[in-house]
Amino acid sequence: MKYLSVVLLLLSQTVFAEQRIVSAGGTLTEIIYALEKQQSLVGVDQSSVYPEAAAELPQVGYYRDLAAEGVLSLKPTAVFALEGAGRPEVLEQIASTGVNLRVYKKPDTVDDLQHLITTLGNHLNASKKAQALNQKIQQTLPKKAVKTELKALFLLSANDRGLVAAGTDTVPNMLFDYAGIKNLAKTHRGFKPLNSEILAINQPDFIVAPAHVVYSLGGKEAFCKQPSLTLLKAAQGCQLLVMDSLLSLGLTPRIAQAINQVSNYKNNL
Repeated sequence: MKYLSVVLLLLSQTVFAEQRIVSAGGTLTEIIYALEKQQSLVGVDQSSVYPEAAAELPQVGYYRDLAAEGVLSLKPTAVFALEGAGRPEVLEQIASTGVNLRVYKKPDTVDDLQHLITTLGNHLNASKKAQALNQKIQQTLPKKAVKTELKALFLLSANDRGLVAAGTDTVPNMLFDYAGIKNLAKTHRGFKPLNSEILAINQPDFIVAPAHVVYSLGGKEAFCKQPSLTLLKAAQGCQLLVMDSLLSLGLTPRIAQAINQVSNYKNNL
């Protein structure tokens, strides 16, 4: 009986060791690295930019627009996908080949993030590391700041077609909440267009934008000079905090770092 138990344990460890995982979602990839299970990864999507080593793995496109052929070419035994990944027919095609497809709810709160970490820990045979990671997050998470009169705006885009800002039920809104800052786009849910004329009356004290958006427009100065921002005093003075895209748009184990970046910028205005 004891011999049988040892054999079963070895078989279980072998199954976990032989997993070939494609991770579709930067949040999932970052957690997998934080759990020190990156050796199971054979491919990632384009949003998996942290840590830097993840970007060196074979890529399967952006997680919201996966192609079954690209994913299956890596011969995965499992695909870990964040909610919203791929088209239903693509996911069905992947699953129909026998690949273990797991779709995880996108975290909207710290509790959601910690639940995701626990779940991934269970699926990767890393429960103890998941528990330790959750404890670290809880210990480093700053307390919510006292509400101030400062107002901010998180922009997902700023171009000739207008502004798209982060409203409620978004990571930027949560960061502002922790930092004690009023979100001027709290009038809507998710990421939606915002009327710049309204903002001309109710001016933000500063703007936050993800790095990939800012640098796609030519950098910080070029972003601030976008025609859609000309009415904003914060843009005129280029009061702009440029944040790592995954850090500002997705809940990751670096949540405390994201909150502190916003708080520090606010405190140095």
